Formats: sequence, C-alpha cells, structure tokens
Amino acid sequence: MMLNQRQFRRIVVIVSIGVAMTLAGGAIVGIWLIYELSGGPERRGLAIAAVAPYSSAKNLQRVNQAPANQPTDGRDPWLSQAFYNEGVQAGNQYIAQFRTPQNTQVLTDMTTAEIWSFMQQQVAGALGVGCQYCHNVKPDANGNYQFNSEEFPQKIAARNMLKLVNDLNGKFIVNLPYWRLNYITCATCHSGIGNGRGSPQLLEAVSDQFLKSTPPIKVIYNPLDVNGQPVVDDAKKPEELRDPIPLKQATLWNVYNYKVWKPYNPADAVSGRGSLALSYDGGRTQEQANITQGTMNLLAWSLGVGCTYCHNARNFYSYEITNESPTFVGDIPTYQGKHIAPRLKAQRMLLMTTYIAENWDKYGAIPKVVPPESSLVGRVHYREINGQYYNVPGCYTCHGRNSIPMAVINQATLDQAKQPLTILPGTLQGQNVLSN
Repeated sequence: MMLNQRQFRRIVVIVSIGVAMTLAGGAIVGIWLIYELSGGPERRGLAIAAVAPYSSAKNLQRVNQAPANQPTDGRDPWLSQAFYNEGVQAGNQYIAQFRTPQNTQVLTDMTTAEIWSFMQQQVAGALGVGCQYCHNVKPDANGNYQFNSEEFPQKIAARNMLKLVNDLNGKFIVNLPYWRLNYITCATCHSGIGNGRGSPQLLEAVSDQFLKSTPPIKVIYNPLDVNGQPVVDDAKKPEELRDPIPLKQATLWNVYNYKVWKPYNPADAVSGRGSLALSYDGGRTQEQANITQGTMNLLAWSLGVGCTYCHNARNFYSYEITNESPTFVGDIPTYQGKHIAPRLKAQRMLLMTTYIAENWDKYGAIPKVVPPESSLVGRVHYREINGQYYNVPGCYTCHGRNSIPMAVINQATLDQAKQPLTILPGTLQGQNVLSN
C-alpha cells in the first residue's frame, strides 16, 4: 500500500513527536538520577534530623550503648554504661567535696554544681564522651576526687575550646547583621549535623554533594593580593599554590584563607570586595571564575541554599542593605536593623572560618599523630598549621545544610523558659573576649 504525501507527513510528525518525547523523558530521568545519586541520601537524612531538634541526650545515649573502649594513654575508658555511670558518680562526689570550683579558669561565674551540669549537657553531650575523656575520676590517697587535675591534654584542649566558643561569639557571632541571638556552643561544631553524631575529633568539613559534584580536575590558582589584584607570579604565591592543584583543594583554600581587601561601605556601590571577588581592573580568567563558582557551590551545599539566598540574581554586586547607618566594631560595620543582609553575614562567617584555621592550634586542638594522605580524607579536611596536621572544621561542620545550625543556643528562648534544659554561661557569650 502506497502512502500519499499527507499520510507520510503525518507519520513523520507522529514519529518525530514520539522521539522528542522519548529524548525529553530520558533527559529528565537522567537529570533526576544525577540529582538523586549526588544528594538523595543526605537530603533524606537531613529531613529526618530537621524534625528532631538537636538534643545532647542523643549523644549521651550513644555513649551508654557503646562497648567500653581501650585507651592506651593512661586514661580510663569513657564509653559504655558502666564507665559513664562511674564518671557521673565521681562527679557527684566531687560536687559534695568542693562546692566552690577548683582550678576553674573559664566558667568562673558558675558553682561546681552548675559547671557539672554544663559539662554533662553541653560538653559530654556534644562530643559523645564520658567524663574520663578529659578527667581523672579516681579519688587520690586522701579520698579527694581529682576533676581539677590537668594530667590529660584533653582537659587543656577542652578549656581552650571553651575560650574559642567565647571568642567566636564575641568577635564574630554577636555582631552579625540581624543576629537573632543564636550563640554557638560546643555542639555547634561537634554535633551540628544532627543527633547522635557527636565526636571529639571527627569534624566533617564538606558534604557528600561536594565530593560527588566537584570535577576531579587540576587548576592553576591565582589568589588576590591586598589590593584585589591577581598574583600570577608563582614566586609570590603561597608554596601550596605554585603548582596546579585539585579543584576541591582550591575551593577549600578559598574558605580557609578569606580576606577582605575593600570593606563594605554603604556609600560605595562596589565596596565589600574580598578574596572571592570576580571583578577588578582587567577581569578574572575563566579558570579563576570556575574556582570561585566551585567555592560558592561549596558554601551553598553547606547551608542548603541557592545563590539568591545571598545574592540579587540581577546584581551580584549588591549587598541588599537598607540605608541604616552602621555602628563599627573596629573596621567592621554592624547592622542590627530588620533586614537579613545575608551576603554581609556570609562574609563575616568566611572571616570567622579563616580565623579558626589560623588559630586552631592555639585553641587546644590535638594534632594528628600521623600526617593524613591528603588534605581531604573522606569528608574530613586536614590543614597543616606550624608543621602539624589538624582536622579543621568548615562551613558544613556547623551548618549541615541548614542556614542556621541546628545546634545553636537562642538565649532569648532560654530566658523565656521557666526551666531551660540548656544554659549558656555568660563567660561563653562573648561578653569578654578571653584570648589575645
């Protein structure tokens, strides 16, 4: 049977539509598979965590359910129900013996009983450990309990970490635009991504999405100098940037080495430039733009937001600030009006991440005994500081794909509660910055 021209055209149109729909359907399925494989498990886990606000009890439950560990440095085990109970009983005896705090250098506005409550709820609960992780819980020859002794370096590290909490609150957090009284505490880093995952050492700095979605390519990184100009001479670059480096490493370098070379001024439309700026005299190369985009992706994946959370999509320069006059803390403008100013917040947070990395060894972090195989082992980022290697937190560590970390303390909420379950001591609220 011969087809006439009209019938032939009709068949061609039908077949073409069928092929186009098949291709479109295949493309949609392919995009969905990529999206699902790269972030599906993490999204589902976060959805579960989102409906269950952070509770230190989850980590303490894990401590009780774990088998006893076997320390090799003279400390007693700090895991298992038996050793957890031993620590609690010793702590109660210490409170009875010393109602006035002994050898207390940070939590100086609290009684022994209040310090004990804080240690249980916010320190042990945040890190997922028992008392023995930091303390000798045995009585001495005179029957006095020795929670005030300093024989274990973990106690010194914990004390310095408390100073870090206070310093970060005082230097960065309380001056955030539209701050909302969300103080950080131990759990913000150690358990920020959900319940039951507290750890003294495992601070996951990046998400699975960063690992899966960042191409395994090497790039030439040209950082910006203090005037916002690119450094292209290898001799003038930091040693770690003189050769091509993996894109993952380049993006992390941005996060831990952020500088502001033109502070934000509401009267200057092109102010607020920092290390991630793409605009200066002469423009940036495509490769540098790709590195900056990779860094922005890292930040977005860490907070679970898109570009327009911080940026005006039609004007990336804009800080979306009202005409309110700022108050200045040093050279840093502070806005407390009823606007979000997320881009200014992000800049402040990047400065804080850089501050943490530059001072991590001073705040008691214990270095890795054996250098890691690379700067990124799984989702844990290691950084060399003064010749030693440390597990350094990043944006994801605290945020866990939440714009506001789950494990923060809103003091306004606590003040409204009759019997708050968690108390943030005044000496950790940044009222007096403790370190130099």
